Amino acid sequence: MTEFREAISVSGLPQEEGTQALYFHVGRGYMRTIDGAWREAGTVTRITVSADLPGLYAKLERVRVFDGETCIFEGPLHNLEGVEYAHPEKAEGQS
Repeated sequence: MTEFREAISVSGLPQEEGTQALYFHVGRGYMRTIDGAWREAGTVTRITVSADLPGLYAKLERVRVFDGETCIFEGPLHNLEGVEYAHPEKAEGQS
């Protein structure tokens, strides 16, 4: 069974010069391109980190960001700039 760690926020580097960097924080809204323009799209409800991404020699860590039951972002942890983890007592109450 896959073990999940709860996170509070994740951030990444801009993919191209002049673009916004990736940033998601639990409880805050997020933006995405809708009809060709950046618009408010919803609220981040959960961020998880798990070691279940198939790698060349071992499992890699994967980050998933959710808006309700919908996964709005998924990527390998090693491609992100940083992750802020939830306090263990807070994470237990979120399951």
